[in-house]
Amino acid sequence: MKLLITIILLCFFVVANAQENEEESEVEVRILSVYHGLDPLPPRATRLCGLPPAAGQDGMPVIFSVQINGDTISPTAFAVEISSGEIVTPLCATLRPALESLEQRTILLIGPFSPEDSLPVSVEIVQQLEDVDGNSLIGLRGEQVTALESGPSLVLAERYAPNTSGLEGECPEETAQAVLLTWQGGVTGPQGADLAEAQRTAISILLENGNRVAPLSLGDDDPDNHVIACLIETSPALSVRVEAGLFHDPGDDANPETDVDVVSRVVR
Repeated sequence: MKLLITIILLCFFVVANAQENEEESEVEVRILSVYHGLDPLPPRATRLCGLPPAAGQDGMPVIFSVQINGDTISPTAFAVEISSGEIVTPLCATLRPALESLEQRTILLIGPFSPEDSLPVSVEIVQQLEDVDGNSLIGLRGEQVTALESGPSLVLAERYAPNTSGLEGECPEETAQAVLLTWQGGVTGPQGADLAEAQRTAISILLENGNRVAPLSLGDDDPDNHVIACLIETSPALSVRVEAGLFHDPGDDANPETDVDVVSRVVR
């Protein structure tokens, strides 16, 4: 009898745990950010999708909580609602330029998203789009579009071991952990300048031991929306805060003060 009760309880636990994991997975798969990043884009930006130059287009990065299967991306998968009530299909949708192995979660939409006095207000996935595990993202919707003048904020921070595949050559040899920072849009210094000492020291990282530190250096200094903070401290990073006014998007709008918790990707 005791054995039967034990088996029943074990089965109940397994089913409940599976349901809980399924619910957590459903919550995790979402649109993290929609950023009306640049209006207008340089006409040559459409070359990212293999298209000829097109004038009068806006750029709008959409960031997902999961990595995206690039082979499933098409402009018709996205419906952008603008404030006039019109639904706009993007001209271009691409993972470029955020194509590195630990990135691939930001889809840049290019299209006429702000005709006359209208502004984009939401983005919905209306045709097949899949994450890297083959899950359909149809029905996901982002209803909070960050405005042009707001400047880019942090969306995600992920902690990795420095020897993780995809981080090769990004951090100094003495690095103990690397924090991959995902911004709403591409970031540089002011007026497109390379990231420098001002940007490094503007980043404050809270560690598990209670200390706050600046990164030893910044890696992945290219014009996409990812920056790597390299730390020599071994105590795990818990959260990141960045001072206002140091990281600029392609329209030269500077970031507000921004902070985000760190998600650990360290394999134990």
